[in-house]
Amino acid sequence: MKLIEVRVTTTNEAVEAVSNLLITAGAQGIQIDDQLPGKQVAVLTYVTEAGDLTKLVQQVEQGLAHFPEYGLNPGVATITTEPVDDRWTTEWEQYYHAERITRYLTVVPNWEDYQPEQTDQKVIRLDPGMAFGTGTHPTTKMALQALEISLRGEETVFDVGTGSGVLSIGARLLGAGTIRAWDNDPVAVESARQNLAANPNMADIAVETNSLLTGIDGTADVIVANMLAEVLLPLIPQVPRHLNPQGHLILAGIYADQLAKVEPQLKQHHFTVEQTMVAGNWRALIATQKG
Repeated sequence: MKLIEVRVTTTNEAVEAVSNLLITAGAQGIQIDDQLPGKQVAVLTYVTEAGDLTKLVQQVEQGLAHFPEYGLNPGVATITTEPVDDRWTTEWEQYYHAERITRYLTVVPNWEDYQPEQTDQKVIRLDPGMAFGTGTHPTTKMALQALEISLRGEETVFDVGTGSGVLSIGARLLGAGTIRAWDNDPVAVESARQNLAANPNMADIAVETNSLLTGIDGTADVIVANMLAEVLLPLIPQVPRHLNPQGHLILAGIYADQLAKVEPQLKQHHFTVEQTMVAGNWRALIATQKG
């Protein structure tokens, strides 16, 4: 099978958004190359020659053109395509290895034979070739760390914009009871379901296609969302009716200069930010509701 590499050169600020664009356009896996000069980052995927390469590139170009409207700087935003040889089948394995994310959680790709170093270490098994959100991006790391801070055991968790399902898996390993997860991308929903199936004790976690919390019933002790600020902003007004008293709202995926938009929205809906987490230019928040 002959494959074509699609490479989008952008900024670290726009990596998550570019990754989402590629997945939405039909990419089945994402690879990040952050070893470029300056502040440039490349987001890569691979498609077959039989696939609709032209359509994918056009969709990404159209999406990139709207980034400034969301306050994102895509940088040079160049898209290049190049045929690759049959050795691609092992490409993912060069870039993804077991990585300790929090005190207790380690993300391990499915192909790697990994044995925990400590008895309290918990393993999240993922297929990084299926969807972005492998646990290695700073926003996902902070979301998992925030879950570790917030969970004490048997909580109900809502995972909004689940992506690969990594946060749902992490929440269960950290002791959460009932977990419900949603994503508006059917590809991500299927990816999350397959990743959940690759981990023990996840069979009861429901993953459905849905836009944020629109039309959802029920309440949770913890609501977590790892998405860009422009998606988090319309989510915040939906949260109060779904969050139990003394519950925690975890928001990750916020670029530093977008805090000025997110924090007033939280205040308007009577949330208090209890902790701000920092990883480079990315921010994550743990908030509780007043009264």
